[in-house]
Amino acid sequence: MSQGDKDALTMRALGLLNEQVQARIVHYKGDMETSPELDAITAQVVAQLKEMQAALGQSGAATEPAPAIEAKQIATLTQLLRRVCADGDHGNLITQNLKPIGRRVAKLFFESELHEKTKGDKDKVIHHAEQGVYYVLQRYKNRIRTELEGFEYVSPEMKDMTLELLAKTERDLQVAFLSRRSPELNRVMTIFTTVLVEFFQKFLPTRLEQMAKVTIRSARTAYQPNSVSYKIQPDRFQAFREEWERLLMQQMVNFCGDELVDKLGQTDGEVREETIKFFTDPHVYSETCEVTCDALYDFLCLEGFLDLPVDWRVKISRDST
Repeated sequence: MSQGDKDALTMRALGLLNEQVQARIVHYKGDMETSPELDAITAQVVAQLKEMQAALGQSGAATEPAPAIEAKQIATLTQLLRRVCADGDHGNLITQNLKPIGRRVAKLFFESELHEKTKGDKDKVIHHAEQGVYYVLQRYKNRIRTELEGFEYVSPEMKDMTLELLAKTERDLQVAFLSRRSPELNRVMTIFTTVLVEFFQKFLPTRLEQMAKVTIRSARTAYQPNSVSYKIQPDRFQAFREEWERLLMQQMVNFCGDELVDKLGQTDGEVREETIKFFTDPHVYSETCEVTCDALYDFLCLEGFLDLPVDWRVKISRDST
């Protein structure tokens, strides 16, 4: 890919990532009915917490100027990022998330394979008998079902059995076709995961301090009335997230795009051109970034450096198999 292609891919992947995040945000409703006694207790606790937070914020602001707060936040974030990107037992950000990334990428791959058209709206080349028959069945499935429903049957059960046979034929063709594509996907995914590990554990560490600096400064996490040196407040999380994900996506696309193509060119097995093109799909990078960033934010929160807003999101349950 040219640099222009990489920049365009980065922007599309970031757009997709933001769409995914927005689709998963659930705000608590203020009109939900609750117990009056519980509401009173909750209001009292919230008021006390706000007083404590205000006191801490004022004391922190009074003792430390914003540049000093910023410098400490940058240093802490750099240290924490180095921990999760280190090679070895401590560098578990990517290695512990390879399976969920693999599941999401595999789902995207098989979904793209089941489409008769390429992203360029061209008919795909048929490599397997099941593939061609499946595409034709998909094209005329509704018409076939309508004609089957128009027949006269000896019983409702026989009609159900006929329609189920049509559905089973479609499923069997789909499974047979995708099973033929699995070996190539497995080979490419092995290379893709290797590239991701190299990116996080070898390429990224030398850039983490600069990325932390740019993220903290752009998000202005040290210049709010309630800013403190030891953590990022919830009201700055959105700005922090947007800047960090922009930098990470930019670095990921630029490194992984070239490295993946180079390694694919060195592999012994045949890799189709459309498979290589699939791994330049922005969805691949948006899904990868989402999984790793979710894990990173959880880690930073557990370490006490990042306060996640209570209405940040409710995670969509995903198949763990």
